[in-house]
Amino acid sequence: MTESLILSEPEFRSFADLIFRYTGIRMGERKKNLIISRLSKRLRARNCNSYSEYLDIIKNEDDQEEKNIFISLITTHVTQFFREPEHYSFLEKILENKNNLPVKIWSAAASTGEEAFTAGLIMQDKLGSDNWSILGTDICNESIEKARYGFYPLQGSEQIPSHYLKQYCLKGKEEFTGYFTFAKEIRSRIRFEVANLTTLEKLPGNFKPNIVFLRNVMIYFESKEKQMIIDKIESILPSGAILIIGHSESLSGIRSNFKLMRTSVYQKI
Repeated sequence: MTESLILSEPEFRSFADLIFRYTGIRMGERKKNLIISRLSKRLRARNCNSYSEYLDIIKNEDDQEEKNIFISLITTHVTQFFREPEHYSFLEKILENKNNLPVKIWSAAASTGEEAFTAGLIMQDKLGSDNWSILGTDICNESIEKARYGFYPLQGSEQIPSHYLKQYCLKGKEEFTGYFTFAKEIRSRIRFEVANLTTLEKLPGNFKPNIVFLRNVMIYFESKEKQMIIDKIESILPSGAILIIGHSESLSGIRSNFKLMRTSVYQKI
């Protein structure tokens, strides 16, 4: 029974090594209970009698589906519409002074799409259907599939200001009862792709963003991996591009060509 299974130190180190290899996230000893809590149900589902058995499954190169499930269970998916609203107020100000240049936003840790669709609501409202596009990426295939699906439980709509709801959101009917989605003119300008920030060389479709949302991501990485991610993002962005990180984060201690504009907002120089 998996309820009585003990995660040994060698097993924990093997999981930690795999997690780092797949995601770039380092799991210290304090994360041992997190691994146990995230994986216990999955071990039951796969009828595993030990953590080593499950390790063998996810190491199997032929079982990509289980590897994707493992990554989904381990990575954190805390997201909502209009989370950290000050960032979206700042986005509105940027759009007021964009001088007719195309606006391309990269939601770099898009999870299930709430951040990208929030930005899409603002872009459509301020710019109409011209001159903007959004790319959302995430390491988790399951999250990206949900984002592409684009239907969300109705309770999530409570976070969206009423004028956006009335103009750009559609309530589901029949098999979609209890869900809502977004107008076609918004959905058609947002696409989602699987990508790993620690191994990324260029964006899918060679997308060239000038605004990046990288919020509440770096808190999961050690200094070396943070530097690697910022280096990769910096190499993709043109001078003048905007980088938005989480309110609890900063680029302190990281070498970069980003200057601080305001709390958690940077510009590439």
